[in-house]
Amino acid sequence: IGSVLVKIAFAGVLFSTFAYFLSVRKKDEKWAGRARYGFYVGALGTFFSAAFLMYLILTHQFQFTYVWSYSSTSLSTPFLISTFYAGQEGSFMLWALYTAIMGLILMQYSSKKGYEAEIMSVFALIETFLLLMLIIKNPFEYVWQSFPKDVEVAFVPANGRGLNPLLQNYWMVIHPPILFIGFASMAVPFAHAVAGLLKRDYQNWIRPATPWTVFAVTALGTGVTLGGFWAYETLGWGGYWGWDPVENSSLIPWLVCLASVHTMLTQRKTGSFVRTNFVLGLLPFILVLYSTFLTRSGVLADTSVHSFVEPGMWAYVVLVAVTIVFTGIGFGLFFKRMKEM
Repeated sequence: IGSVLVKIAFAGVLFSTFAYFLSVRKKDEKWAGRARYGFYVGALGTFFSAAFLMYLILTHQFQFTYVWSYSSTSLSTPFLISTFYAGQEGSFMLWALYTAIMGLILMQYSSKKGYEAEIMSVFALIETFLLLMLIIKNPFEYVWQSFPKDVEVAFVPANGRGLNPLLQNYWMVIHPPILFIGFASMAVPFAHAVAGLLKRDYQNWIRPATPWTVFAVTALGTGVTLGGFWAYETLGWGGYWGWDPVENSSLIPWLVCLASVHTMLTQRKTGSFVRTNFVLGLLPFILVLYSTFLTRSGVLADTSVHSFVEPGMWAYVVLVAVTIVFTGIGFGLFFKRMKEM
C-alpha cells in the first residue's frame, strides 16, 4: 500500500511539473488548472503514505525493514514517533511531506501574486525529486526483500533493533522536524528567484519572496540552534558547536539566506542589489542539496556523527544529478538573463 501511494504521488507531481511548464511556455491557463489537480494528487499521496508509515511504526509492524531497523516495543511513544525520521527513508518522507504541505499553501499564495505557473513548475519538480528518492529508498520494503538469503518470505521479527541510544533524547523529538521545515522552506526563495528570471521580472519578484525567505531563515536557524543545544547536552563536545562537517553544511545555507533578507529589503527600498538577490535567492537551496549529498552519500562516514550509511548506487547518482540539475536551472537562467538586468 505504501509503495503504491508513493508512486501515485510521484506520478501526480511529475504530471504537475510538466503541466505547469506547458502553462508557462504556452501561457495557457488550462494547463495550470490541470497542473493543480496533479499537485493535489501528489500531495494527498504523500500525506497518506506518510500516515501509513506512522501507522506501521506505532503498531510495531516489524516485517517492514525500516520499522524493524529503528523502532522496538520498548520505546516510549515520543521516541517511537521520532523513529519516523530516524533513517534515510523516513527523513526523506518527512521532507517530502513538508514540501507537499508548503506547496499547497504556495499554490494559493503565488496565484494571488501572479506567479503561480512559474513558481509551481519549479516547486513541483523539487517534490518530484523527493518522491523519486522514496521510490529508490523504499521505506515500505519487507525484511525478506532486504535480506533474501537470511529471512524466509512472510517472516515477522518479534522485535525491532530499536533507536540508537544517542538519539533517545527529547531533542530527537524536537530538533529534526524543525530542521526539515527549514530545509523544505529553502526551496521557496529558490522557486521565486527562478520565477523572476522566467518572467524577466527583476524587481518585483522579491516582494512575494521576502516573507518566505524570512520564514525559511527563521526555521533553519531555529533548527540549527536546537541542534547545538542537543550536541552540548548529549554528545559531550564541550560546547554548542563542534564544527562537524554536516553542522557547517547547514549553517552556510542559513548565513547565505540571512544575507539575502538584508539585500532583499535594500532592493525594495532603493532598487539596488538586483543581480546579488538572484544569486542569494538561488544559493541556499542549492547548498541544502549539497548538504544532503554530504550527509547521505556516505562520503563523510568517517568524519561526521551525522552521516548516514552508504545509500546505494542509484540514490548516490540521483543526489549528484539533482544537485547539478537545480544548479543548472537556476544559474543557467541567471547568466542567460544577466545582461538584461
